[in-house]
Amino acid sequence: MKNKEIEFPDCWEEVLPAEWLYVLRLRKKLDEKRGLTLSDVKREWCRFVLSNRGVRAKSKNEYYILIYNLAMTLNWMWAESEDGGTVELTFDSTMNLLPAWKNLRGPLSHGSDLTFGEFRQATMMMNAYNATKDPAMLQMLCGILYRKPGKKIGKADFDGNYREEFNQARINLYAERVRTMPVQIQWGVYAWFSSFCEYLMTGTFIIDGTEVSFAQIFGQGESDEGPKEESLGMNSILFSVAEAGIFGNVEQTDNTLLLRVMMKLLDDKLRADAMTRKQTSTK
Repeated sequence: MKNKEIEFPDCWEEVLPAEWLYVLRLRKKLDEKRGLTLSDVKREWCRFVLSNRGVRAKSKNEYYILIYNLAMTLNWMWAESEDGGTVELTFDSTMNLLPAWKNLRGPLSHGSDLTFGEFRQATMMMNAYNATKDPAMLQMLCGILYRKPGKKIGKADFDGNYREEFNQARINLYAERVRTMPVQIQWGVYAWFSSFCEYLMTGTFIIDGTEVSFAQIFGQGESDEGPKEESLGMNSILFSVAEAGIFGNVEQTDNTLLLRVMMKLLDDKLRADAMTRKQTSTK
């Protein structure tokens, strides 16, 4: 190889946007093209990554060996059944590897700019797609998450909104805007949002320098019996928080950042648990 240090990804967080789009394209080819194997896909993706990162070879043999060796490291990216009959792309990150598509912007990584209302509607579409596999539901999910840029980006009075404000009444318009988004990219948006939802219920966030887990809100992590069924629906959360007036009425609560709402719910849960323990200990 030429004198260049090879920086090759070994987790999703290190994958560049162009490389994410290419692996989605290869996933689609693997599903549709007869005779194409997972090994073929792995090697082709490695070749693309090396080229994308400016790695060149002095000899073809050396280059082929490097690609072969790198392809053997991609177990974190793909899962294959023992008989080879089932192959799955295992995306499990909250890093949004597709910050923008054409003139539309997606959510910031880790869901840091998702509003509660946007998340609530997107969750409904994801669940509907999971149940029906209706392409229209997937398109609506993508439209909700990928919207036009905020009007004040790059200006001195930037208000922190990288995307236009979410409006539930415009969901059909949002879906129409992503009508030409290739199906493999739509699946990539779905994969990211699904991973984020899972992490929201089980993972640990760093908020203002503090580690925070919302698992207790969803009734998980409370016993050794494994995760429990989600105990709170998004609509019930909306109305309970709005009734308390913490962030205002229903509409104002929907416009509040998701993680702020979750922090309030967690605080309420911890206070309630502490009160219950205190009452139990005094009996």
